[in-house]
Amino acid sequence: MRSSHFRDAPARHRTLLRTSTVCVTSVAGVSSGFAQTVQTAATDPASGPAPEQVTVTGVRSLLNDKVGSLQDVPQTVNVVSQEVMKQQAVTRLEDALKNVPGITLNAGEGSARGDTVNLRGFPAFNDFFVDGIRDPGVYTRDSFDLDQVEVLKGPSAILFGRGSTGGVINQVSKAPTLAPLYSGALQLGTNNDLRVTADVDQPLNSTAAIRLNAMDEHSQVTDRDGVRNTRFGFAPSVAFGLGTDTTFVANYVHQEENNIPDVGIPLLDGRPAPVPRNVDFGLASDHFTAIDDIATGRITHKFGPNFSLSETVRVGNYKFDLQQDSPNFGTTVPTPGQPLGTITTGRDRPGSAGNESILTSQTDGTGRFYTGPVTQLVKAGIEVSRETVDLGRYLNPFNSNNNWIPRTPLLDPNPDQQIPMPLPITSRTHTTGDVLAGYALDTISITDYVDVIAGVRWDRFGATANSYSLLTGVTQHFDHTDYVTSPRAALVVKPTDTQRYYFSYGTSFDPSAEALSLTAATAQLKPVKSDTYEVGAKLDWLGGMLTTTAAAFRTEVANAQINDPERPTVVILAGDQRVAGVEFDVEGHITPNWEVLAGYTYLDAKTVGGVPANVGRFLVNTARNAANLWTSYYLTDDLEVGAGGNWLGKRYADLANLNSIPGYVVWNASVTYKVTDNVTLQLNGQNLFDKYYYTNAYFANASENHVLVGAGRTVLFSTSVSF
Repeated sequence: MRSSHFRDAPARHRTLLRTSTVCVTSVAGVSSGFAQTVQTAATDPASGPAPEQVTVTGVRSLLNDKVGSLQDVPQTVNVVSQEVMKQQAVTRLEDALKNVPGITLNAGEGSARGDTVNLRGFPAFNDFFVDGIRDPGVYTRDSFDLDQVEVLKGPSAILFGRGSTGGVINQVSKAPTLAPLYSGALQLGTNNDLRVTADVDQPLNSTAAIRLNAMDEHSQVTDRDGVRNTRFGFAPSVAFGLGTDTTFVANYVHQEENNIPDVGIPLLDGRPAPVPRNVDFGLASDHFTAIDDIATGRITHKFGPNFSLSETVRVGNYKFDLQQDSPNFGTTVPTPGQPLGTITTGRDRPGSAGNESILTSQTDGTGRFYTGPVTQLVKAGIEVSRETVDLGRYLNPFNSNNNWIPRTPLLDPNPDQQIPMPLPITSRTHTTGDVLAGYALDTISITDYVDVIAGVRWDRFGATANSYSLLTGVTQHFDHTDYVTSPRAALVVKPTDTQRYYFSYGTSFDPSAEALSLTAATAQLKPVKSDTYEVGAKLDWLGGMLTTTAAAFRTEVANAQINDPERPTVVILAGDQRVAGVEFDVEGHITPNWEVLAGYTYLDAKTVGGVPANVGRFLVNTARNAANLWTSYYLTDDLEVGAGGNWLGKRYADLANLNSIPGYVVWNASVTYKVTDNVTLQLNGQNLFDKYYYTNAYFANASENHVLVGAGRTVLFSTSVSF
């Protein structure tokens, strides 16, 4: 949340922010986007006593670094702060995103695991970023090293290149500050949760500091008895030159997970099968492991007050191994009305193991120029990167023998069945994607009241793929290169300091090798392009404590394809797609004691051309209505209560809209009590009314599909200590 929300807050709020290690991002005053303190007196004895509030930024906030002021950016932006994540006991990125309307969760098979979502109706599985750089790994992103989450909605190809049809999700890492911090937390839950975290920040001198965040977790999912989550991570970082013209920050994140994944339940007669919530169609021997290593270094230099230059380098490596058994009816799809007791399902095993890597360099410059009443803010940059994927697919006996493991009853599946044989890797694919891109974005301020924004980006994206079958000995080679120009234009009108009205136009493109999956069916396809038009208003109230936003938008996609990553030879031509919608958001303080974060999105998301049977149908896994609410209130100086919920409307699992997923409302609450200045206790209740609901969805056909079940009522208790 913006620091202006807290300027008039009482001392107890500022103390809570400091002791809870909450880093509040200032979106108006820090152009470099690096960890810097507004008040350096925190560690400099010569400057007097330390101020009560220290405002810092994370490693690389896009709001500061590329986009600009949250109020002035001509598109919808949602920010989930570390404070909100702490209040809600959020431990995963997907849980943090429940505070952002317009996002739905997907599920995958084989290689498509980890975080994957739809944003404004379009898949965003390759639109995750960490500190402004693409984060392509197949893993479950933990929140232990997150300062905040920024969701920029609408096409943003000028800033990010390929993808971003519905928007992008940027995770801002915690960074060293000049305010010493020594904190730890222990969390226990009714889901057999045991989670320990630590956050230590140590200044080295008046301009340098180091920081270490660490996490270890063992947990289950309430009423999903066979699911297990084991996670471990640590993230050291160091910063030099804080508060000077030249700053350098380096950080490294290591995360491991070893889970028994949730394979969900199948769809039956067009809806999730009516089975108890604890029914498990996977096997106890299933597993998903991931090891992720991300190292980033960034140096920024200010050439006076109007010019700066930065260089960011990222090296990332992501390993994963997935071997799971999913429900699949195979050739014996149940007939409508068939008694549940007579239905059985087979064990589909689409396993894969792989290694992804990224090496990238991003150079960004900012310059401000003055010509009478006109001011120009020019941002320009160059990106050079290489991404690789080495993917091996395990033998899946189900493809040739639906009874390779005896079929199991729908109402009472046996999770202890044994795999009759070890399954070897049968194919290997190595894919390389190279990016060379440059962009320039000019914001022309005509007096204080009007901004005209125009820019363009040019991308060269080339991909090569070599696939080798260990069964036939056949090698296939594919390559494809796209050259794409992405323009952007916007008008922002600012009649007063508290009002912003804007109109924007933006584009995006999805090449055939968007997720580094290039096949015979996609190697010659041109990029899918989209155009988005958005008009909106952003208003500040109550002296800047409260912000409201409203937007209407329309995204048009021509010649869209849906490539199934599990069946590389199959391309589903979805034709032309159109999403029109409106969004409303409220964020900030109603009173110094009462804080609120709320949003609502309406989407009219349809196929408008292409396969005749799909024309007029709603887009897959997209809810027409979605809303979120979280509000917290200080009853006393030391006692805070919070409550809120999530509403997601009905969704369709398939393009023909024959299979639906019912909507739901889930309510949550929290109580936080500050025992002393250093010790805080917190109690969270999630899914308070024990709603049976469905989250992620995957659909290939009537035989192969599943939906994931939301956790039952869960109570979490945590205690944190900080100095």
